[in-house]
Amino acid sequence: MNAAMNNEAMESRTCGSCQGTGETPTDYGVVDCPDCGGGGVLPTRAVLIDWRARDIERAMSVGQAAEVADVKWLLAELRAARTALTEIVALAHDASDPDLIAQKIRFTGNGALGLYDPGAVPLGHRQS
Repeated sequence: MNAAMNNEAMESRTCGSCQGTGETPTDYGVVDCPDCGGGGVLPTRAVLIDWRARDIERAMSVGQAAEVADVKWLLAELRAARTALTEIVALAHDASDPDLIAQKIRFTGNGALGLYDPGAVPLGHRQS
């Protein structure tokens, strides 16, 4: 990635809440921006997903009802993850792999997706 592309990527991740300063004013003074954690740039998608999932989990653990927007977001993330895993399993089926890595990928993906019953796999094709 060249420097211009790297700068564009960083600008697109600049936190809109604090305008990249990393700070947010409150009634009690300036604090770290809650959206970027004080860094001025938004974290990766993986980190944002983890933060939101933890926020939902924390709210539910103290008895707050799930918000409709949170449930819709969780379902969208679940569908995206299942779609990606299904594609990975399909690609692993197409691979000719002497080290059986593709087979391990298929079994791991199936463990999460439940696409087929592992007991129904012929003995010669079963993962050890």
